[in-house]
Formats: sequence, C-alpha cells, structure tokens
Amino acid sequence: MNAADLALLLDEANHAPWESVRSALEGVEGQPHPRVGWLVSHLAQTKRDYWTKVAEAAGSPPPPDAAGLTRLMAWEVEQARRLTDAQLARSVTHAGEVFTVSQLLRLNARHTAWHAGQIAALAGRVRSA
Repeated sequence: MNAADLALLLDEANHAPWESVRSALEGVEGQPHPRVGWLVSHLAQTKRDYWTKVAEAAGSPPPPDAAGLTRLMAWEVEQARRLTDAQLARSVTHAGEVFTVSQLLRLNARHTAWHAGQIAALAGRVRSA
C-alpha cells in the first residue's frame, strides 16, 4: 500500500460516517459504560506507541504528547499521507514481531476498527452503579 492508501484506510477507521471511532463515539449518550473511557484511552496510547515506532524507523515527526484521541486521529492521517515509499518499507519491531512501517499502519487501522466496534456495542449500554 502506498501512503495515500494508508492515509485513506486510517481516515476511514477513524472518521468515516459509519463504522469508525468517530461514529461509534457519536452514539455514546449520557453516562457511558466505563469500558468506553478505557477503550478511548487505550486507542490513544496504542496509536502513540505505533507512531513513536514509525517516527524512529522513518525519521518522521513523533506523535504529539498532549493530543487526545480526536486530535491524534487527525494528526496520524496527515502523517501517513507524508510518508515516502522508502519510509513505508523500513522495518520496525512491535510486540516481538518485525513489521514494515506499512504493515504496522495497517495493523493500526485494524486495531482501530476492532475497538470502534467495541465502543459501538457499548454505546447504548447504561452505566450501572
């Protein structure tokens, strides 16, 4: 996949009107299930971890420390668009496995979509005391 394809994939997982983190979060009303907060925090941290590895391997900017999930999702789409084919082909190690930058970003998109589905499933559940 080239940079434009990866940026589109991340943009869809993050921001598409249906089946994305944004659309899942839009379905959360009232006092959300406690797991929703954990999932949002987990996604932000995981994206930061992925992009820190990308930055080290590709020589690209690291993720912004102070950005919450919404800003981080927009930032990563723009960063993915800027990666060259050579940067996408570089190797990075994640969880003891060697990936190319491109493969790690595809993992990021799958991971994002997975958790978007979990958030959507929890969106209608009321928090119980």
